[in-house]
Amino acid sequence: MNHMETMESKNSKANPDLECAERISFATLDNEDGLRRSSRAQVLARACGALRKKNRRLLSIAARMEGGSFFSYTLRQVLLRRHGVYAGAYSYGAWTEPGAFPAGVVIGRYVSIAANVKVFLRNHPYERLSMHPFFYNNALGFVKEDTIETGSLWIGHDSWIGESAIITPGCSRIGIGSVVGAGAVVTRDVPDFAMVGGNPAKVIKYRFEEPERTRILESRWWEHTVEALMPYLAEFTAPFVQIGSNHPLLTGAFRSSLGISEKGHA
Repeated sequence: MNHMETMESKNSKANPDLECAERISFATLDNEDGLRRSSRAQVLARACGALRKKNRRLLSIAARMEGGSFFSYTLRQVLLRRHGVYAGAYSYGAWTEPGAFPAGVVIGRYVSIAANVKVFLRNHPYERLSMHPFFYNNALGFVKEDTIETGSLWIGHDSWIGESAIITPGCSRIGIGSVVGAGAVVTRDVPDFAMVGGNPAKVIKYRFEEPERTRILESRWWEHTVEALMPYLAEFTAPFVQIGSNHPLLTGAFRSSLGISEKGHA
């Protein structure tokens, strides 16, 4: 079990009041299976701090040295340390741009995030006399410390967030295997394997029936590298309905071969 799974367990309690610093202070990428490292990429990453005007270009070059954003350890390390965003192996999309997502966002493995997705972890204090940030944001110099709380967001493994979706502070968890439709405004947590859309976003349907959802969660297939899953490529590229409960990734034999017990724990 890697550190991403530890964060999943903590966030499954959906505590939106958890401070961002506490949210990721224990995070490490060292046990994130599937990432690639390059010593030259690490050198470029260190240069990003000294050459701020060119840091995005250097970071992009560093990521390419490690196989791109799907695989880059260095890209994730920079975003974690400097921007407070954690991303698991093979995930790609809008989060790869420094500063695109706020500190306190944790992204699972195999996650697809389209362009122009926006994440907000706190609202303006509409219940006060003024909603202006002078009166709640200490970075502007008028208050000694922030006077409103910042939430957190956990984006589940193998989820897909469509273009221009907006995630508001009311949502602290986007479920495993879920789909957020393009342009959706998400105001509450998204269940595992749910497909949501609209403004505000509502559940349209579930990708699988309840027994299948349970078995997929128990399989924890996303914990494994893409290389380990290649023997099952044909099953990954076929509609699930054609295979159903006989899917080899959901069988006891598969889980045992990868060191997973019948209860789904590594």
